[in-house]
Amino acid sequence: MTGTNLGQGTPVVTIDGVSCTGATSNATSITCTVGARPTPYKSANTFTVTVGSSNSILKDTFLYVLKWSNATTWGVDSFPIDNDLVFVPLGTSLLVDMNTPVLKGIAVEGGNLIFADDADLTVQSGFITMNGGTFIAGTKRNPYTRKLTFIMYGGYYGIQQPMFGNKGIGCLNCKFSMYGKPRAFTWSTITATILPGATTFTVKDNVDWVVG
Repeated sequence: MTGTNLGQGTPVVTIDGVSCTGATSNATSITCTVGARPTPYKSANTFTVTVGSSNSILKDTFLYVLKWSNATTWGVDSFPIDNDLVFVPLGTSLLVDMNTPVLKGIAVEGGNLIFADDADLTVQSGFITMNGGTFIAGTKRNPYTRKLTFIMYGGYYGIQQPMFGNKGIGCLNCKFSMYGKPRAFTWSTITATILPGATTFTVKDNVDWVVG
C-alpha cells in the first residue's frame, strides 16, 4: 500500500475485519499479509489503516478478487466451457485474466467484473448483464493499455434478455467503467470533400491516431 505520513507509528491494517499481519512501514508505504477471506462473503469490502493514533488516507482501493484462471474459483476441476453460463453473485469480484470460451452468458448480480491488463484478452459471450455491481476495464489512474475484444453471439430468434435483448452488454443500476489509453487529440474535420475512389484525405489538426 502506498500513501503519505505512514511511518509515524505501528501500522494496523484490517480488511473485511481480518488483520493484516507482519506489517512494516516507512513514510510512503506499508507491507503486510492479509489472512483468509471471511465466509460468507460480504456484499461490500471494508478497508481500514491506522498508523499511531490517526487514520491514514491511502491512494488505492483494494478488492478481494477470484481469478478466472484459478480452478478453485469455480469449485470444480475444470474451467467454464462453451455454452456455460457464468454467474457473479453479490460480494464477489471476478478477475477475467484469460480468454473465455464461447459462453451462453455472463450474469453479474451485484458483484464486480474486472478485466486484467496483463495481456490482450478476448471475451466471447451471448450477453453480459450487470444488475448492480461494477464493470471495470482500467481506471482513471491506471488506464487499460492492452487490447480488450468482446465478441457477442446471438440472432434475431435467439434467447432474449429482458430489456437488453441479446448480443449485448447491459447495465442496470451498475457502474460501467472503462478507461483506455489517454489520447491528446482524437478528432478533427477534413479540409476538403472526400471524393469516391480517394485513398487519402487531409484533416485540419494534428491528431493522436495510431495504425489500425
